[in-house]
Amino acid sequence: MNAPLSADVGFAEEAKSLSKTERREYLVGVLAAAFLVAALILTAMANRGHKAADTGLFTLTASFHRADGVHVGSPVRVAGVNIGTVTKAVLGSDEEAILTFSLTKPVPLPDDTAAKIETDGFFGGKYVELIPGGTEDMLKSGAHMSYTQDAVIIEDLVALIIQRAKDAHAKPAPKEQTPKEQNP
Repeated sequence: MNAPLSADVGFAEEAKSLSKTERREYLVGVLAAAFLVAALILTAMANRGHKAADTGLFTLTASFHRADGVHVGSPVRVAGVNIGTVTKAVLGSDEEAILTFSLTKPVPLPDDTAAKIETDGFFGGKYVELIPGGTEDMLKSGAHMSYTQDAVIIEDLVALIIQRAKDAHAKPAPKEQTPKEQNP
């Protein structure tokens, strides 16, 4: 009977050490999950958008008939350099998209500066390009930009090209005249 009893004692010790291992693994898992949650919360807090009124940023607004692909957080650029972001996008009473830009870098912009929605490459995201004008009067924070150019919709361009190709294919080719027909 001693042999089976010693086997039972060995099994009990193995179960006891296994439970310590399990507890250790559980504790490591809980700590890892807590660390991950804390990291996500800190990242979310660091990436929160700041309101221009809170941070004293320079803000501008512009109205567009079509602002497809531009959203809050889209870059605002001058000469290809990021100088801010789109902080608000609303639909105006005349069914135009009104975008608010917050500029983080101090850039003097003439009051005839144009805002143009561009695509970053052929399939890239949209951004707002500010094209400085030539007047000596500068835009002030909170100003509404008068000169805008809407987004170019790639799908519309492709559809137009296809339609023109169909129209060209549907028209009969002009009959070539022989030399006798040209000079009667």
